[in-house]
Amino acid sequence: MQDNEKKPALRFKGFTDPWEQRKVREVTDRYDNLRIPVAASLRVAGTTPYYGANGIQDYVEGYTHDGEFILVAEDGANDLKNYPVKCVKGRIWVNNHAHVLQGKCACADNQFLAYAISQADIESLLVGGGRAKLNAETLMDIELLLPSKDEQIQIGHYLARLDHLITLHQRKYEKLVNIKKSMLDKMFPQNGASVPEIRFKGFTDPWEQRKLAELTKTITTGKSVNSDEGEVSDGDIGVLKTSCVSYDRFNPSESKPVVKSEQQLVKCAVEKDSVIVSRMNTPERVGACGYVSTDFPNLFLPDRLWKLKFQDTVDTYFVYMMLVSSAYKEKITSMASGTSGSMYNIPKETFLNLQLVIPAKIDEQKQLGKILKKIDTLITLHQREHIKPILEVKRVK
Repeated sequence: MQDNEKKPALRFKGFTDPWEQRKVREVTDRYDNLRIPVAASLRVAGTTPYYGANGIQDYVEGYTHDGEFILVAEDGANDLKNYPVKCVKGRIWVNNHAHVLQGKCACADNQFLAYAISQADIESLLVGGGRAKLNAETLMDIELLLPSKDEQIQIGHYLARLDHLITLHQRKYEKLVNIKKSMLDKMFPQNGASVPEIRFKGFTDPWEQRKLAELTKTITTGKSVNSDEGEVSDGDIGVLKTSCVSYDRFNPSESKPVVKSEQQLVKCAVEKDSVIVSRMNTPERVGACGYVSTDFPNLFLPDRLWKLKFQDTVDTYFVYMMLVSSAYKEKITSMASGTSGSMYNIPKETFLNLQLVIPAKIDEQKQLGKILKKIDTLITLHQREHIKPILEVKRVK
């Protein structure tokens, strides 16, 4: 919205009136009273989507609601920042973990309302501990800025088209990820085998069992330093966050500027053709790895990350792909220990004793690394050039 005005920066042609501030209760009716939770063992299989806090959980016979509705997670949301809000149509079955709203015909469009509610700071309104809850009355008191219904419909249709594009590109992205996973399973030996299921022509020798320590030239870590909030700008000295490696990716933007008084303390810069490993993290993220394709001389590691450089006799990208494959990822995660509610830690000696089965010839490693890198590049490009731009357009207010 523009400063001091109840108007967005961008509008469809023909709409000039200011938007009005209205509470959710003024523009919707709530149909939580029709919800019926059914245990999984008691559901009768059918074609009706069965909704919970985070979307479709099952398909069942029968329905609780018929029409166009807005579903807002009540409790059990899996993402509190991007809170689950969805516009649905047709016959649906909703359990008691999602609120059910419907826009009042005279003044509200459901598609637009779903988007408007999703933009509210719902996280700050939640109550409860481990299972945060959005109370019904709190939801109904959320204040929204709304245009005329005709403008809502225009915006709602536009956002629906964007959502459709996102879904299509997300499916393609997931297909590429699944292709990569399948290739990792078939191109690496499984269950104690000495050769993989699929090999490049001309390679027949059995693979060798080697300790990670034998393949590693150096394993270094950084230093814990104090940092400022915000992004690392050109000329700044930055320190990586532990979140810089997640989902098998290295993200240099997950970093913070080091305070000037401690810039001389940093060590272990981010180097090209290295692998960053999270040695200390939450149980879900400990052991996460990311490949570094570019030098970042102004970014440094904290003490909770390792930087691995490998011997010239092995291909770095190939070893990285092994470390993030499902079989080895489980082994690395199992090395970590910690008490409930604490950060988990992987001992360096235990990590370096990890047994890998690799091709004896570096040429085979490079062939495998090359094709897997191509798939990774396709995945990254698809996300960067298709999914992210659409999401950015949708965020424009």
